[in-house]
Amino acid sequence: MTDELFPPYSARNRGPMARIDNDFPQTGRVALHHLLKRLVDGKLVDGWPEVKGELERIARISPGEGSGVAEILDGMSWEKIFDFCERLYSHLAQEVVRYNDRAEELELVTARSEVQEFIARELQLIFLEENLAFEFSSGLVRRRGRRNTVDRVARAELVLGDPRLSSALGHFNKALRFFRNISQPDPENVVKEAVCAVEAVARALFPSGGKTLGDVITSITGNDSGQIPGSIAKTFHGLYGFRSGGQGVGHGGTTGGSATKDLAEYVLATAASQIVYLVDLSAAAEPDVPF
Repeated sequence: MTDELFPPYSARNRGPMARIDNDFPQTGRVALHHLLKRLVDGKLVDGWPEVKGELERIARISPGEGSGVAEILDGMSWEKIFDFCERLYSHLAQEVVRYNDRAEELELVTARSEVQEFIARELQLIFLEENLAFEFSSGLVRRRGRRNTVDRVARAELVLGDPRLSSALGHFNKALRFFRNISQPDPENVVKEAVCAVEAVARALFPSGGKTLGDVITSITGNDSGQIPGSIAKTFHGLYGFRSGGQGVGHGGTTGGSATKDLAEYVLATAASQIVYLVDLSAAAEPDVPF
């Protein structure tokens, strides 16, 4: 099992700072160059010509025109740097083999999947060191969520595997795509789709409660077992209210406040928790089946 990757000391103790968005700092480019040298020296990629050729392709530089790897990295836009990180993982990584004199054949030293795992961890470490608003996971650069958000989303995705909740899963996946979009963040649609997912779960699990999230929550609010306490129900109504009244989220001309990226992440995490809670509430209300 892979050890959990924590930010280095300098990142853990830099104090409250906004994560870097829409940029890949010069220091990060230097760190990426160091990683490339390590990969080339270890024969984990084919060599400098292959690395340089891929950089030139992504930067749209004619073959052989780039001065060198460092210069190309310095001149690339931040989006293209992220494109290269993904290609480094998916295209340039290679298995490591050596010739066995005794057996007179090549033998595998390091599998390509292990090389890719190493690249992913090193890229993620650079992202953490540079305090980027992104993470590298499963071969892709994604918008980074706080640990709390990641945990809640994972739990919601698990319960949304229920076939009854396929519509809700579709909305939730849309919210995640909008949240993780690097070049075109769309916090308004994160909010919209996340709350739509909660509504779809509520309607599927409590079909007699009504057609809207507000109606369903009202129908199951109360102080009895299997009901939502009134004070907790207000959190559902509040999120639903922002879905309808937030600027650019619901109806045109609304003045209920703007959906910033931080607020969108809060809504996503809260919606994930509400989904899990509704599933648990529904399961508790189901009668035990005697055997």
